[in-house]
Amino acid sequence: MAVGLLVGFALGCLVTAAALWRLTLSAARKAAGSAARAEAAALKTAGSGADPVPTIAATPAAAPVPATAPAVAIAKPAVAEAVVVVAKPTAAKPNAAKRTTAKSTAAKRTTAKPTPRVEAAGPAATPPRPRSTTDSAPAPVLPPVEDGLPRLRPATGPSDKRGPVPRHRAGERFHFSGRCGDGEAEYEFPIEWPEGAITVAQIEVSTKGYLSISPMTRTLDRVESHSSLIYLSSSDKRKGVRTVLTHDFTHLLVDSRGIGEWSVRLYGSDEIDELTGTVEGYGSTVLAVRQDLPVSCVTHVKSSSWSAEFICACGRIPESFGRCGCPIPPGVPSSPTLGAWESGEAMRTLLFPRAGVLKLRTSEPSDPWRLEVRPYAGKPKAR
Repeated sequence: MAVGLLVGFALGCLVTAAALWRLTLSAARKAAGSAARAEAAALKTAGSGADPVPTIAATPAAAPVPATAPAVAIAKPAVAEAVVVVAKPTAAKPNAAKRTTAKSTAAKRTTAKPTPRVEAAGPAATPPRPRSTTDSAPAPVLPPVEDGLPRLRPATGPSDKRGPVPRHRAGERFHFSGRCGDGEAEYEFPIEWPEGAITVAQIEVSTKGYLSISPMTRTLDRVESHSSLIYLSSSDKRKGVRTVLTHDFTHLLVDSRGIGEWSVRLYGSDEIDELTGTVEGYGSTVLAVRQDLPVSCVTHVKSSSWSAEFICACGRIPESFGRCGCPIPPGVPSSPTLGAWESGEAMRTLLFPRAGVLKLRTSEPSDPWRLEVRPYAGKPKAR
């Protein structure tokens, strides 16, 4: 029995030893094959003239770190391995470094002694086109074209600079002024007229709220409100206008909301500038027509909205030319062109049949105009 057990144990040992031998032999063959393939690859690379690729030995697995070891000990092998991997390729390429140095030296020699080249002279390069002024800045203001055509000269300076609102002085006639307190208020006063049927009013107002001045007709048998002569809101603050008043108006009404000042000064038609020959100016105005013979007036104005109205010396209200009772002079059309209402730049020819005034209104104080008075030639005779 004992002999049988010994024999069985001996056979098991032999079988185990044989198995281990086969595994060892197989591993040795695989290692030999890998080495042969690596050598063949190295020989092939050397034959092609490329730099040899260094073979880096496999790093053995790190031993397990005890649980009590500090955490920084885990990083040490990785850092050491990285240093080895980077340093080895640099040390393994001395020939490449020499070749690079030689190439740099050759490049320096080439740069130091360039080969001269002779080129044919070509046309000069075209300078770049200057940028248009409309890309970032407004176009410059050019002087008027001298071609003989009618053109208006723009204002050369500020035309809307106004001083303080004038105040009535003791003993001064035909001048009305006042101050408005905070809140809403209306003030109506009768007009004291200068001599003549037509009166020119110079009105100046200033306010922090709202202010308007309107003519009124108030008699025993007639009460009527008329369009305002001037109105001003807080956004404007300061404003002035020259306009015409006739004896159809009896009172002036001042309507205010907030603190402000106002002034109305009246002039007779003989106290204002006369329209004769050629006159140029800016903004709204009133000019006297003192010739009692029919004349033509070439009216050239540039404004977003403008009007020119002839008012007869008889003093009828401007809104009703048809109510003028003065006779039409011989040779003048029965319905002469007494006014024009336009927008933008325009030139119109008006006919003034007798003495009176011309009331010209523009949108802005800097809007230019030119007026030229010519003798009226009458209608052309039919042949």
